[in-house]
Amino acid sequence: MRAIKIIALLITASLIAGCVGRPSWKPVDTAHRKHPQTAGLPASWFFYDDKAATLVLTRHGPYMDMIKITSEQKLPVRMPYTELSINAGMQTYEVAEVVMNNLRVTPGVFDLLMEELAPAEIDGKEAFRLSLSYSLENGIRRRCLIFGAIHGGGKQYTELAMFAHEDYYFDVVINDFLEMVKKVRVQ
Repeated sequence: MRAIKIIALLITASLIAGCVGRPSWKPVDTAHRKHPQTAGLPASWFFYDDKAATLVLTRHGPYMDMIKITSEQKLPVRMPYTELSINAGMQTYEVAEVVMNNLRVTPGVFDLLMEELAPAEIDGKEAFRLSLSYSLENGIRRRCLIFGAIHGGGKQYTELAMFAHEDYYFDVVINDFLEMVKKVRVQ
């Protein structure tokens, strides 16, 4: 009986130790000082605090809606699923094509449709606005809206992307995302 108690205690201690120090979802109102890019979002959003280069936010859960902010990456930026990269001197539409091609070959993405590619601005810098939709393996359709800009004297790349289920969540969170994009500051 004592051996069982010791084993149970060791298992509990291991589980607790594994959870200590792990990143967690925190309200976005606590993120403004740490992540100024979130200034345009209401407090109902949460951010994933894991010290990664990409800031991930959600309002209803990451499988329903998600914002990814990858700011001030040094060029060239190598894309994860394609041989293509974003390089200094590229035009905004060329950067958008690289981003779209990367999403096209991302595992689990099917039936990718480009809805819009248009010029935009991020903090007064020339950017692109790319609207896409695609299906997941389970058949659920997602829409995404991606803004990207080369800045910092042509040496840095910032991308703001929102992904949400097409049926309901996209329309619910799009205005929050667009307000945030208006308030983002880059160097």
